[in-house]
Amino acid sequence: MKKLLLISLLSFFFSGNSEAQGKSKNSFVEWNFGVAYLEDWSSSSLFFPGTSVLWGRTHINDNNFIFEYEAGLALPSIVTGKLGIGKKFNNTKVIIGVRPFPFNLYLQSSFTKGKKGYPIVSIEFNPLDDSPLSFGSKAIFNFGYRWSK
Repeated sequence: MKKLLLISLLSFFFSGNSEAQGKSKNSFVEWNFGVAYLEDWSSSSLFFPGTSVLWGRTHINDNNFIFEYEAGLALPSIVTGKLGIGKKFNNTKVIIGVRPFPFNLYLQSSFTKGKKGYPIVSIEFNPLDDSPLSFGSKAIFNFGYRWSK
């Protein structure tokens, strides 16, 4: 069922979006803060705060298909990054992707752009069992703000 959902989402985002030419390319700086849901070895769980600053680039083609990548510094994991695809709906960007470290799959949405940038929110989930790549997280909930460079 999860495979079918992933294939359906990817098909939706890729349908009619095979043109490589870009409508826009934007660089940005993003600051996030959130909470990770951690499961430790003693079968207990806890919530742990974190923050990150990332530098990235968004490519949006003529069909409002989005390709986005970013990398930066984070606490407590030291480094982090994201790679995602999505679709722009009016002023809202919806992106699905992967965070390689700590490993998570994510769903991210932006809000209406303000004078200097715009807020974002993401929900992340780690499908792996006890992997060193996950840094102990099973899920992350983030709020952030993105400034155009």
